[in-house]
Amino acid sequence: MYFLWTGGWDSTFRVIQLYKRGITIQPIYVIDHNRPAAQKEIETITLLTKQIEQKFENSNGKILPVKLIKRKDIESSVYLKTIFKLIKRRRPIGKQYYWLSCLAQKYDSLEQCFHKEDRDQLISIDELIEIKDETGGRNWVVNPKKIGFLRSQLFKNIRFPLIYLSKLEMKHYAEDHDFIDIMDNTWFCHRSGEKPCGKCAPCKQYVIDGFGYRLSQLS
Repeated sequence: MYFLWTGGWDSTFRVIQLYKRGITIQPIYVIDHNRPAAQKEIETITLLTKQIEQKFENSNGKILPVKLIKRKDIESSVYLKTIFKLIKRRRPIGKQYYWLSCLAQKYDSLEQCFHKEDRDQLISIDELIEIKDETGGRNWVVNPKKIGFLRSQLFKNIRFPLIYLSKLEMKHYAEDHDFIDIMDNTWFCHRSGEKPCGKCAPCKQYVIDGFGYRLSQLS
């Protein structure tokens, strides 16, 4: 299956979930020239892949070489751009959700790793419907009867597998199942590829979520 992987906490947790279930994963990484930590994130994906394969060597899972896609090369959509602009008039929304939606037109059923307490969350679990799919676990898609037309159009090709978990719950699960060492090698800072800056939105969010220790852990 196609999967967007940044080398971050949530997406790495999901990769491990899938790998342990014997799923073949085709990671996709979108290169954004405005993101200084892009090279660090790609290097982190390579490191995490090796660690996951070693940790779960008895799994039938497979992680294919990461597919790198330049953000500027993602095919645009006039329709989705209009939808995005209409949503933006009503609520704050990052531009990444537009190109993510465009990408999902080509790679159907891409996953967005919103977690239960995500403060950037544009969708609540009440606006989703649980489905059965090839991953053999829990997964959700938008429920057009609950979410409204605009957001249902923007997210209709996207799945939300972690919407029922918080970051802290993922941490406890990783500790209980002996892969917290892998999770502690994930990367989150957008501004730096050396040590967390402590000032970008992901760094600040980590502190809010109770993961401030990771800033000093990686410094």
